[in-house]
Amino acid sequence: MTSDICYESYKTTPSILLAIYNKCLEIGYFPKIWKKAIIKIIPKPGKVDYTVPKAYRPIGLLLVFGKILEKLFVGRLLWQLGREGKFSNRQYGFMPQRSTEDALYDIMTVIKQGIKEKKIVVMVSLDIEGAFDNAWWPQIIKEIQRKNVNIHNLRLITSYLSSRSVIVKYAGAIATKPTTKGCIQGSTCGPILWNILRDPLLELSSDMDVHLQAFADDILIIAKGNSAKDVEDKLNPALEKIVTWGKMHILNFAPHKTQSIVITKKLSYELPIIKMDKIIIQPSTSLKVLGVTINKNLNFVEHLDEVLGKAIKIYKMIARTAKGHWGLHSDIVKTIYIAVVEPTILYAANVWAMTVKKEYMKKRLERITRMFAIKICKGHRTVSFTSSVILAGIFPLDLRAMERLSLYEIKQGKPLNQLPGRDIEKPISPFCLPHPAERCRMSFELISSLDQEQAIDCLKPRSYTDGSKLEGKVGGAVSVWKDGSEIRKFTFRLESYCSVYQAELAAILKALDMVCKFGELKKGIILSDSRSALECLTDSSSLHPLAAEIRERIRSLVNKNGEVKFYWIKAHIGIPGNERADELAKKAALSNKQAPVYDKCPLSFAKRLTRDSTCVKWQQRYSEAATRAVTKNFFPDVREAHKTLKQIRMDNIKAQLLTGYGGFKAYLFKFKLAQSPSCVCGNEIEEKIEHLLIDCPRFTIQRMECEHKMGIAINITNLKYVINNDDCRIHFLKYAEYVVRCAGKANGSKVDI
Repeated sequence: MTSDICYESYKTTPSILLAIYNKCLEIGYFPKIWKKAIIKIIPKPGKVDYTVPKAYRPIGLLLVFGKILEKLFVGRLLWQLGREGKFSNRQYGFMPQRSTEDALYDIMTVIKQGIKEKKIVVMVSLDIEGAFDNAWWPQIIKEIQRKNVNIHNLRLITSYLSSRSVIVKYAGAIATKPTTKGCIQGSTCGPILWNILRDPLLELSSDMDVHLQAFADDILIIAKGNSAKDVEDKLNPALEKIVTWGKMHILNFAPHKTQSIVITKKLSYELPIIKMDKIIIQPSTSLKVLGVTINKNLNFVEHLDEVLGKAIKIYKMIARTAKGHWGLHSDIVKTIYIAVVEPTILYAANVWAMTVKKEYMKKRLERITRMFAIKICKGHRTVSFTSSVILAGIFPLDLRAMERLSLYEIKQGKPLNQLPGRDIEKPISPFCLPHPAERCRMSFELISSLDQEQAIDCLKPRSYTDGSKLEGKVGGAVSVWKDGSEIRKFTFRLESYCSVYQAELAAILKALDMVCKFGELKKGIILSDSRSALECLTDSSSLHPLAAEIRERIRSLVNKNGEVKFYWIKAHIGIPGNERADELAKKAALSNKQAPVYDKCPLSFAKRLTRDSTCVKWQQRYSEAATRAVTKNFFPDVREAHKTLKQIRMDNIKAQLLTGYGGFKAYLFKFKLAQSPSCVCGNEIEEKIEHLLIDCPRFTIQRMECEHKMGIAINITNLKYVINNDDCRIHFLKYAEYVVRCAGKANGSKVDI
């Protein structure tokens, strides 16, 4: 059955499916019918010989109902092991709130520390042959037992790992085979079971003088020492222990696929002799780790070569269908650039971003940025880097890389320079949530009229909540009503950098406190006009710290036989309680002098500060550039340019207007496509876009009509005003496009776009 059919069957009779899953968990039984996997064979890309089985990847298609049960027991298993701290902190793959960028950042931190200490650093990447396919089930169960997993989960996993089979359908034939090992690629629990199996290996590092970490089946070991002998004494015994561990767990490390690299700033040193299973591992000049090529000089040239090569391939495909006068719209090209090209190039920028400070690295990134920017703005291929990037509404890649690094470090806890002593609001750990079966499930009803609001249970007090941000200040309020009148109120403020969303959640939290303190029999009704805040609360796995605290208060209240109902009310429809809460929240934002009830800086504010810093750097570079004179006349300010260009649909005519590169004699003359750069008006003035727009007598009538409609004269100093002003822009662009078309037609421009 497809997932849609399964979902519809669940909606029809949810109690039946719930009873089945609860009984499976209770008796520790995984139904046999759900253990069958239909195997689809997918060729691995880039393989030379596709006649060997290892050139293909088997993906197991499992029944949807079985995968749901997997997800249920995996959630409980992961929660218990994480809450009890039974996973190694060197485990990066398939772990919540961890990613490849975290793994790479920690790798580079260890390497840079070794370099700073003037030591020889050796990094070895280990390869396990058929890692997921050879995961030994008895050892997995043994590790689960060793970690004292809940007996119900243990029984269910034991049942899950027994009597499994795979089915292969090919060319009309069907083959079925029982399986006794391996984590099926396509299963929900495969990754977590692999982590459990491999976790003891990471625990071995506590007895070694090396750094050992893992992401999925990629295992990395780093050793540093003052000499080659020092490194050998640390690394070789560690590798020997790892090989021994692999043999005990029926996992084979492949020395012939193991790679190593030596990194040091020493001018003279001996190469360490690294051995694995009595085979010498020859060091290479670079090593690819989690998609990033690290070379011995740590300049990431090879990595950028690779990712920029991918970007160029994408550009060539776009260039075939995105010409100046036809083809892909500029918005589509920009979407491809932002959604595909930028992420491809900026992957793991938190690791290599510092290298873009070198001029040659910056130039290479600028070249790629300019190629795409020209396609986005529909300009001529001679348009400068600064002009094309401004008109495309994007930022230079080197600045974006530094922005990525700054944001990553902020997320890791680095304080903001603009807000010293203030902490960034971080998601709580998923292991801090209650047990999956004990999490508070709440819902809310919708109210869109005054009549609906009045129909609510009138015996319980109603708490109306609201948050507000005015003049850069943030406040919130709770207004408690009963029998049609306000009986209690509470106002508060948050730090000025906090968001309205935080204020809305803080108001709900305060309303809950008031229900607990003043509510009759601990019962009440909370009404909020923030649907996003209420939807966050209904997600029992949400990690927002305020939402988690609210859900914990609700759980505590329910355990004491209390009750609270939530309603979303449409704002500003005349509901007195909502209007009163809105009034109080605004007053609190502007005049409340008490200490803030919440001072965690939201990540959105940190992102804005980081983007502001990027804009300042880009503005400085843009202002100092010598190749953007025409564009600067229209857009001297980077921020204003980005705002205005969102309202303009770029095409080739507008690109000619805003760059001065097009069918104008002064431009054509540079390429020997015109006999003279002078305008035909006879004033011996070069025919440039500024002259045509402002002075050329050929367009006097059209110019005067445009000036009359705008109410402002067109001159060199006013160009930035008429293009950035919403009222003037429509009339100016109509006039300017007419001028560009007439000039191009008169000059017979056939410039290749």
